[in-house]
Amino acid sequence: MHVALIANPLAGRRRGLRAAAAAEAVLTAGGWQVATRSTAGPGDATRLAREAAEEGCNVVFACGGDGTLSQVVRGLLGTGVPAGLIPCGTGNDFARTISLPRAPAAAAKQALVGHPAEVDLLEVNGGEAWALNVLGAGFDARVAERMNRRCRALPGLAAYLAAVAAELAHCRPTAVRVQVGKETWEGSALLVAIANATCYGAGMRIAPEADIMDGLLDVVLVEHVGRLAFARAFPRVFRGTHTTHPAVHMWRASDCRVETAEPAPVLVDGDVQLRTPLHVRVAHRRAKLWMPPAPAPVASALRLEPTPEA
Repeated sequence: MHVALIANPLAGRRRGLRAAAAAEAVLTAGGWQVATRSTAGPGDATRLAREAAEEGCNVVFACGGDGTLSQVVRGLLGTGVPAGLIPCGTGNDFARTISLPRAPAAAAKQALVGHPAEVDLLEVNGGEAWALNVLGAGFDARVAERMNRRCRALPGLAAYLAAVAAELAHCRPTAVRVQVGKETWEGSALLVAIANATCYGAGMRIAPEADIMDGLLDVVLVEHVGRLAFARAFPRVFRGTHTTHPAVHMWRASDCRVETAEPAPVLVDGDVQLRTPLHVRVAHRRAKLWMPPAPAPVASALRLEPTPEA
């Protein structure tokens, strides 16, 4: 196997290159030929992934967080080459969804016995952006903006909680209109999350029933609530039990539209990239991922033809 590692040196509080070295050692010991490439700025992971595919790599691994993985997936669209993940980010939420170990060496060991699978993507505004994990508009996107500015020196969950506390002090509702299929909701919302996978925000199980292969997106809307009510309910999201809260609305469909009274920041796989309005639709099994071994009952459903060795 010829594989590439696309390393984000800033990921995981600047642990990206060390994580890539640990993964490379494991993959090389397993008999794979590995080329490591480092990003230097925005968009580099997308470009480097496409170049690696054009050069004949069988798998291209993102060594970073959800944002780096999202960029690598985007670069590999249409190439037939799967994207893999060596987690080394602040949140590593997509790794949770696919039950991938978050230690780089352990993830690399799983990669050696992994397999390719086709998974869904979320197409945003006709291809302006693509999301593998979760989109968020409102409170969660403002938390991410604050976190990226000030809290990256802290570990993943601590950074997120610090940003939540700071944003909660300035908590403000968003006037929103959400259309999911034939249903429409209008009112004052705290946030709207559109999920392909289950987790974001360093372990928040925002859409606990989401499935990256079902051809559907999960929409989670939280009505605006007071600070005290938010503080009491917030821990439930880490257990995935928030879904029964009276302020939480959930829908499942193949497309969704979100409009706000004023343009609001939109979180795309961990990075704030857009502003509302949004039109999101599922691109069913549009992406190809290198997956860790699945439990026996579902392994046959995930497995495709193995990628040929070079």
